[in-house]
Amino acid sequence: MVNWEELPREILELIARRLAIEDFLAFRGVCTSWRSTTAKETYDTKSKKPWLMIYADNQRAEFRSPTTGRIYPMQVPGSHVRTLSAPGWILASQGDREYHIFNPLSRVSIELPALTKLRRKSRLRVQLDGPKRLQCRHPRINRIALSSGPSSTRSYVVMIHIHQSLGPLGFAFHRSGEDAWTAVSPAMYLRRSTILQLIYYDGLFVALDANKQIMTFNKRNHRMESRLILGQNIFEGHPYLVECSGSLLAAWMIWGEGYGTVKEIRVFKVDLEKGTEEEVKSLGNASLFLNGNSSFSVEFNAESCLLGVKPNHVYFKDNIDEKKKSYRMDNGEVGIYFDATSCHGYAAAWFQPDFSAFL
Repeated sequence: MVNWEELPREILELIARRLAIEDFLAFRGVCTSWRSTTAKETYDTKSKKPWLMIYADNQRAEFRSPTTGRIYPMQVPGSHVRTLSAPGWILASQGDREYHIFNPLSRVSIELPALTKLRRKSRLRVQLDGPKRLQCRHPRINRIALSSGPSSTRSYVVMIHIHQSLGPLGFAFHRSGEDAWTAVSPAMYLRRSTILQLIYYDGLFVALDANKQIMTFNKRNHRMESRLILGQNIFEGHPYLVECSGSLLAAWMIWGEGYGTVKEIRVFKVDLEKGTEEEVKSLGNASLFLNGNSSFSVEFNAESCLLGVKPNHVYFKDNIDEKKKSYRMDNGEVGIYFDATSCHGYAAAWFQPDFSAFL
């Protein structure tokens, strides 16, 4: 009878490199000798591979592994779910009053303060708690970003942009361990506008509004500051902010004639200090995964290539025909990656699982 613990190390390492992340973790748990062959570098590479959240409703979400095609149903503490930029975490809400940041794999749930709990007198506070409160109905989180994932540190900051039934209200932030939000003053001389993107990049919260204005959060005076206006020569497109290889990128989805399906994606490298942008023609070994609330990038190597997912591509959802598509940066070819027409609501979003709890 074969003693599986005594298989040659070279064979075990070869097997481990070929496994999907969920099978890789099971492989590690077989015995000590098998575990010793699974290098941390192999785990780090595999754990960055994105999944698709393909269903989210009735306190349940379904995630699809693109490597294996398996679908994993999970309970979530809310009926409304959105992915977050911090790997492994989603925003779950029950109506517009109760919000949690939640890790569906570790089952850790962190309740956020009620949106009416705001500190400091500010224009935002007056709108929420002042005499005209009846005009501020149904406040809700429009965009959200985390400085880091709660899995990796106990000290993190949550930044949000709040909407109400009459339109955008403003920004607020919350530090872990506190029981309230702190209101943020708007950028001076800027008209209040819907926020399209909110991310954490290079120690800064960066926001992009519907006027294509990029602004950053100044934590010293609790105020947003204007940096630059994006893509002044681009029309009929939607921009996404994403960090890639240490740089801040703005990826524009350019619609076809008459707001048709996406025909092109143009990517620009943004320099916040200089207030400039420069077009990028190639992503090298990286690819971008665009979501409404949180976009991210993944760098590939020989071990991390996925079935149907390739480097130097942009993966996105075309809201016109509800399909997940890919865009080749080298020749401009648009392909269908996944038919998302049957996905529910905010589903069909890219998601980076956090498997650290299983190590």
